[in-house]
Amino acid sequence: MNDMVDTRTAGTGLAKRVRDGFLQDRRELGPAEAADKWFAPLMDRWNGLLSRDEGGFSHEERVTLAVLMTECLSMRDALILASLREMSGGELHMLYAQPHSMESAAVVMRELSRAFKDAAYQPDTRRGERATALLESVTADAPDGYKAQPMASCAYLLWMADRSTAAAVRALKALALDDDCSLASLVLAASEHGIRPAWTERRRH
Repeated sequence: MNDMVDTRTAGTGLAKRVRDGFLQDRRELGPAEAADKWFAPLMDRWNGLLSRDEGGFSHEERVTLAVLMTECLSMRDALILASLREMSGGELHMLYAQPHSMESAAVVMRELSRAFKDAAYQPDTRRGERATALLESVTADAPDGYKAQPMASCAYLLWMADRSTAAAVRALKALALDDDCSLASLVLAASEHGIRPAWTERRRH
């Protein structure tokens, strides 16, 4: 029990240091430079881990990811989109370092709309499964206050894999932690209304 308390306390302290350092760098260096410093190495590692079936993040990396994807939703979106298909480094960098650009917004909107409308678009199943497992580990290590976004991301990937029941369970848990988590609300609404990814339409005919 004491080990569990010590681990949780250490994770909370680490999360605070990451958040304080990241926000300070955003103020002093600017959002793009701070993203390059804090997130780019983790994004590269994420892509590497999705390309093989073993390995994972360290505890410190998992906590850092949970903090960054909570503080900066564009980083969360980059992780999700890279889980659906292999993307170029330049395209991913644009998503998380320049989230307010027209090009970045267009990529996010295109990818999200394809999930609902494009029956010819099927996500990379292997990448999605690996990403889901990694997000589960991030959620497990994340301190209170930083679990909702990785859990909602996991819910979205499960919905994309046509596992709506499992997706709804995680979406509900994410909303219990943060009732303003719009991604979790989206997944839950889709699951409750029987809305499935567009690619499953081919399987139904």
